[in-house]
Amino acid sequence: MRYVIGICIVTAFLIWDVGYNDGRYITATVMELKRLTAMVGA
Repeated sequence: MRYVIGICIVTAFLIWDVGYNDGRYITATVMELKRLTAMVGA
């Protein structure tokens, strides 16, 4: 049950981010993950 709640929270956040912020937080997260993987050397 907690997995379902977690998936619902993530989905709601994604819909909110795309709807109200034009995906700003998603873009920032992807850029940060790319930077971290480049730092690690992957």
